[in-house]
Amino acid sequence: MTDRTRSTILVGVDGSSDASIAAAWATRIGHRTKASVKAVAAWSLSPSIHADGVDVPAAAMNAQMASVATESLHDDGVDGIEVTAIEGPTAKVLLEAADEVDATMLVVGTRGRGPLSGLLLGSTSRRLLFATHRPLVVVPRQSTLDPPELTRVVVGADCSAVGERVLSWAAKFCADLGVPATVARCVSPGCERPPGHVKQIDDRARDDIEEEMKPFRDLGVRYSIVIAHCDPRVALVETAKSDQVGLIVIGTRGEGQFRGLGGTASYLACHSPVPLAAIP
Repeated sequence: MTDRTRSTILVGVDGSSDASIAAAWATRIGHRTKASVKAVAAWSLSPSIHADGVDVPAAAMNAQMASVATESLHDDGVDGIEVTAIEGPTAKVLLEAADEVDATMLVVGTRGRGPLSGLLLGSTSRRLLFATHRPLVVVPRQSTLDPPELTRVVVGADCSAVGERVLSWAAKFCADLGVPATVARCVSPGCERPPGHVKQIDDRARDDIEEEMKPFRDLGVRYSIVIAHCDPRVALVETAKSDQVGLIVIGTRGEGQFRGLGGTASYLACHSPVPLAAIP
């Protein structure tokens, strides 16, 4: 189905403008990383059609739905993406399609309500966020069909096993794009610290995370470290705004001092002002 020697980004589309925005982002990243970009549209027949006993060949429906999704992308100025339509629940279709093409990244929008199955709406978004074993990028509707060049990435780090995978993925992503990163660590948000010991605690946290930065150093990726004293959801969003980053990278199952990265990832998938990459 795809050239396994080349990285593949898979984007979910449903005929909506939000799906086109996600596809535009995927196309921009694919161009910069020399990855191919493919799109999948999930669809299902309405109960009324089934009740009428209409027998529509699956191949014909797949072709029709793929045409609908392709036309929507074209109308929004997103061209050059091969679209495959598959009948079934959105999350199931996307997860299986990602496995089929061995996608290096699955990309979706946040408010898909096009003529095909809706994309990231409530339960579907959570299912994808915690069911996929591949990096998932959620592109918010605040984005545009002409996304700005991604020039910096912010990474949530917590010195856990998941945190190590997040840093490794982020280092390679930054290296492929040739951009620097801001690595944010939250130190016991809400806890009181003895007077005169704040700097000592911060320095220890900085040293701890510095030991985890080998992937960045090995790939020659420039980075800075930020120690935050607030909820990680707040820290990552504020850092993203202050550093003008184009992507937040976070794990979905954190167990370190970034308490409950699962909840943080779920929150940011809905509220991040920039695209969010969730690493399983």
